[in-house]
Amino acid sequence: MDLRQIRYFLTVAEERNITRAAERLHLSQPPLSRALMELEEELGCTLLIRGKRHVTLTPEGLALKRRGEQILALADITKTEISDVKKGISGTLYLGHVDSNGPSLAAEWISSFKEEYPNVTYNLWCGTVDDLTYRMKSGLLELAITMTPLNTEQLDGITVYREPWAAIIPAAHPLAGGRKQTVSLKELAGNDLIISSRHSREEEIRSWFENTGKEPRFIVKTAHSSNASKLVDKNIGIAIFPASVAKNISADSNVVVKTITPEVNVDYVLSWDKEKTPSALALKFIDHVRNMYS
Repeated sequence: MDLRQIRYFLTVAEERNITRAAERLHLSQPPLSRALMELEEELGCTLLIRGKRHVTLTPEGLALKRRGEQILALADITKTEISDVKKGISGTLYLGHVDSNGPSLAAEWISSFKEEYPNVTYNLWCGTVDDLTYRMKSGLLELAITMTPLNTEQLDGITVYREPWAAIIPAAHPLAGGRKQTVSLKELAGNDLIISSRHSREEEIRSWFENTGKEPRFIVKTAHSSNASKLVDKNIGIAIFPASVAKNISADSNVVVKTITPEVNVDYVLSWDKEKTPSALALKFIDHVRNMYS
């Protein structure tokens, strides 16, 4: 079994059609079919069930698809690492991040990583955890700064930061006054609330209010805290976001930020696709971040 055979098989598995796979590989159909048959003979099993219009993977075929993707990824990483030894780490790191404290963490990491690897360039993308997860699974991002709760079936990662949740309150609202720097869930219950558009986040925040005896009223859902603060500034409601949103609120905004009690924390996680082997560049970046927090 060689890399050529694995690449042929994976192309057929993706296309689900031998003719289309042959076109994509710039081959005629007979040599591709012969290579697949030789692979099946070597492994002693049927990998594909050939239908009139498409092929279907057998359980053995599905297993080879999963391992084959890892083998090719590892081969590519090996080539990159050997090249890097010769010319040093370079390339583009595709890094995503959530809003709130995500931009600050990304800037801090890139700043220190740049000192060690000046030839690396960066492509940053901001979105919700759901957006970031989708883009990592699709291969559009290698790494992302996400938030808990983390989908551990799809993502792996290292926890890098923790902060409490806070309420962004219109300055004219009764809860904004006084010297107290906190606001309770009981006080927030019954108000119009602005929250993240992430579905799992809505369920999490809803669960916080169970002991208040009141159902929270979510009137706006938004992906970005900067949007939330502008909505609060217009007295539309009270926003519930991580406390670091205060960094991004302009001094002339008519809002007050108070920590929510009882305190609930959120963790930030440097994440990557659990089913894919990160590139040499991504692995260097992961190690760099891990060393910063060790």
